[in-house]
Amino acid sequence: MSMLGRVLFLLLVLILTLFMLINPRETIAAAMDGIKLWASVLLPALLPFFISAELIISSGLAVFIGVLLEPVMRPLFRLPGCCSLVVAMGFTSGFPVGAIMTRRLYEEKMIEADQAERLVSFTNNSSPLFIIGAVGVGMLSSPLFGYILALSHYLSNLLLGLLWRFRASSDTALKSPEGIWKRAWNSLKSYPSPGPGKMLGDAIKNSLNNILAIAGFVVFFSLLTRMLSVTGIMENLAQALSRLLPALTYNMAYALLTGFFEITLGTKCAAAGIEEKILPQLLIISIILAFSGCSIIAQVMSTVAGLPIRLSFYLLARLVQIGLSVLFTWLAYHCLASEPVLFTSSIPLGKLLYSFDAWSLALYSLAGGLTVLTLTAVLSLLVNLKNRLS
Repeated sequence: MSMLGRVLFLLLVLILTLFMLINPRETIAAAMDGIKLWASVLLPALLPFFISAELIISSGLAVFIGVLLEPVMRPLFRLPGCCSLVVAMGFTSGFPVGAIMTRRLYEEKMIEADQAERLVSFTNNSSPLFIIGAVGVGMLSSPLFGYILALSHYLSNLLLGLLWRFRASSDTALKSPEGIWKRAWNSLKSYPSPGPGKMLGDAIKNSLNNILAIAGFVVFFSLLTRMLSVTGIMENLAQALSRLLPALTYNMAYALLTGFFEITLGTKCAAAGIEEKILPQLLIISIILAFSGCSIIAQVMSTVAGLPIRLSFYLLARLVQIGLSVLFTWLAYHCLASEPVLFTSSIPLGKLLYSFDAWSLALYSLAGGLTVLTLTAVLSLLVNLKNRLS
């Protein structure tokens, strides 16, 4: 970190500390909101993915699946087959599972630095639980709008991964005369793996460490956004932004600025803003989901700290995804939606987010990810069979 960055961060910490001393009641309320969000939604939604991801990699199953899916991953993304696990889990689980699995693959020397940087930039997504459940059903009172946002969000990130293939330095696919099943089996047999007890213990320990770190980020940014709101800083910034960009109303500007720091509060502000048509709200929410907020970005970069992954490249990926996501949201709305007016939900944010069965939805998403892997493996085997026959 540069000296200027260190000074600015130190200044932010001092200001935040001063706010905590002056406003203890607001501090406790913000911290409780963050802990409640973590315990009720993030803990049950992410912990199953963390544990399963650790077990898949430590057991050697990632190597086995990687060999099987090589014929699909190489042409599409110019990535090793083992990256298919990160794609499947990242697209069905939520932040920051993609970053955690990318780090594990890099530490196991299954992927290179360039591949890790490209992989982490498009496999960190908002979860289906959040987009369809909390945003679509809860905030916008319409599952259709949730599906539109989810479609644009996942499609834009998938297209981003396809675009990044052209940045690949080279294609280092392994050539072998052995059949794909034999190579996969030999890779699994030769992979050093500890006993089941140690694997399970390490998986739970590492997963709990990761989920506790996320709790700290959620509380910190919950407190930061509360400070900006209580002191009126956010309101003044929103007024200035709406004057600078006349196309943005005050509500849109406030939602964008809130979403810049925290994705949940930003989407709630965008959904609650009263506009004549729903499309502006959908576009603002799509931007917030694509950027993901400083809280999520800090979680991702903290997870991959020490790896050769540049923050500038990750932010560039977010900007590209914003453009693609806005375009897909606009197209999907005009193709699928017919409601001209937004009917916002009057449910309070606390009840809105914590009324979903996050554990069950997380398990359904995990099953969806495994289904995607199975279908991809079948496609890979068909491609390999075709290549051997031709």
